[in-house]
Amino acid sequence: MEQRYPTRISMEEGMEMLLSAVSQIEMEEVHLLDASGRVLACDVAAMEDIPPFDRSPLDGYAVRSADITAAGKDSPVTLKVIGEVPAGYVAARGPGEGEAVKILTGAPIPEGADVVVRYEDTSFTKEAVTLYQSMPSGSNIVKAGEDVRSGQSVMSQGDLLNPARIGVLAGLGYERVAVYKKPVVRIISTGDELVPVADKLSPGKIRNSSAYMLRAFLQDWGMDAQLCKIVKDDERSIREAIEAARIGADCVITTGGASASDRDLVLPALEALKAKIMFWKVQMKPGMATIAAQKEGTLILGLSGNPSAAVAALFALCLPAFRKMCGRRDQQLPMVEVTLPDGFEKKSPGGRVLPGRLEIRGTTPCFITQKRQTNGMISPWSDCNLIGIIPKGSGPLEKGCVIRAYSLAT
Repeated sequence: MEQRYPTRISMEEGMEMLLSAVSQIEMEEVHLLDASGRVLACDVAAMEDIPPFDRSPLDGYAVRSADITAAGKDSPVTLKVIGEVPAGYVAARGPGEGEAVKILTGAPIPEGADVVVRYEDTSFTKEAVTLYQSMPSGSNIVKAGEDVRSGQSVMSQGDLLNPARIGVLAGLGYERVAVYKKPVVRIISTGDELVPVADKLSPGKIRNSSAYMLRAFLQDWGMDAQLCKIVKDDERSIREAIEAARIGADCVITTGGASASDRDLVLPALEALKAKIMFWKVQMKPGMATIAAQKEGTLILGLSGNPSAAVAALFALCLPAFRKMCGRRDQQLPMVEVTLPDGFEKKSPGGRVLPGRLEIRGTTPCFITQKRQTNGMISPWSDCNLIGIIPKGSGPLEKGCVIRAYSLAT
């Protein structure tokens, strides 16, 4: 029985359909050294303070504020130095009346001291230190728990483990951490014209650059992306390649053969596999020729063979679903409003995706894009940190008009 499925859907519909079709992958425990860029699979609460004790942020002298109340430029106060405490050690005893303890950066505040006076503000010998100003209690002291307090929630399930979060976990004593497994994605490139990147080109052939770009993006997004062998434009070969790639994979991506000509064979191959077709073709340019399907829990995406079109679909349709699979809470990319200082000359009857970069001109956030762009071009994506969305039905856009764009900053 022939399947019926949506065609020429909007970008928003395609994104939501893919987002609803996937779920996060199971969790695993990894060493903290291997956790950067992974997604946290549990909430984390601090079991101790950071720092764990009151400490000095500078080199100086730990004293009692009561002893220097009368200190001034014309009435200096001299205290007896009873000892020294470097970082990693504890003072033998704290200062009593008229006493001071020499203290180095990071060392615990001696008992009884409530002020640290920096070296530069004193005159000193080995036996005594002279101070020239009074200071309130608590001056130059980093309190225990000033950064993180015991019992405080410090991270949530679904947080991306960036370098700062790795540092917090290390400070709390987490040697191992629960994260979501990386979704396995396999990329199948189809097309008689494709050759491996190291091969010498012959007439009519091109190197398989698109697959390498897609894999790099997917790796950056936290996926375990793997390249499969190039497949010729043959329905049986494509069908067999998809079936083989599905084994142990969470997602299979094909490039090429997703449109409607006699040599576009991905859709017939998926129908022959009895995969559930979710949609075919999206109202966007580039990237219209996109297929989404599922078979036995594996997401299958048929993308255009044109590099820019494939990447546009990957960002505008698939990225939220990939983030969900990785376990991230922030599945949607943040949307910002930006000005087109040069306008945009082309019409966008079906909506358009534009790679660009942010540039601040004065106080205005501007969207700068390469004027000449085609579906086969890779270069517009090379310094892209914004993806401009031009709504369907738009005509040429005037200079200074405002559009919405997805930010790739996170």
